[in-house]
Amino acid sequence: MTLKYSVGNSWTVPTSARRQSGYSLMEVIISMGLSLVVTAAMVALMSNSMGNAARVINMTKLGDDLRSTMQLMTRDVRRSSYNADALMCYGNDDCGTDGSVVLPGDIFISAGEDCFTFLLDRNHDGNSITDAPGGFRRVVDGNVGLIQMWTGAGAPNCAAAADTDGWQAVTDRTTMDITTFNVDNSLSYDQEIFNNGVTTITQRVRKLRLAIGGELIIASGVNRRIEDVISVRNDILTTS
Repeated sequence: MTLKYSVGNSWTVPTSARRQSGYSLMEVIISMGLSLVVTAAMVALMSNSMGNAARVINMTKLGDDLRSTMQLMTRDVRRSSYNADALMCYGNDDCGTDGSVVLPGDIFISAGEDCFTFLLDRNHDGNSITDAPGGFRRVVDGNVGLIQMWTGAGAPNCAAAADTDGWQAVTDRTTMDITTFNVDNSLSYDQEIFNNGVTTITQRVRKLRLAIGGELIIASGVNRRIEDVISVRNDILTTS
């Protein structure tokens, strides 16, 4: 109920009552428009923040999976050409040629540089030739790239089909696609360690560079690449 009072011959609405009147239609429309703009900006900001957080989580998962695969290869590569009787080579110019020690050969790298195999004395009996060889490769199974490890008893074939017995996947095809895998020994070098004018002993110092690239299956576009240079602990000695 609005109170009025008389001034002269007319009735006047008090100023306080006039101030209590509602907003105009234009003011309401402008207020709603501004509210919608602010709300849309907040939603976009939150969506972008959540998307970035999910991408970081996916990148971290992919990086962890690739590093686990790299560590598995690193462990075996560092031990390649190991021989329990290698100590007998010191002071023995004919080591590896006189039958006293059966030395493993060098690391074999395929022509495509996406597969390598090696020997090592797994049972520490001084003869690596009778032990199962090791190897890693990238192979495409369907549309997904995999890193596989050789677990068979015979000589590994880098060109064998993905489902060949002896080759076991070490990466999960349902979560990660291995897009690239490269291995090279361009950093390896030979150095002469003994030369008496008659006999020369050369030491082969081997360094392998491994690079793996992968992409998440569940988040297309999330990809990473890691690289490592591995120093093989067991140098190869050749006599000439």
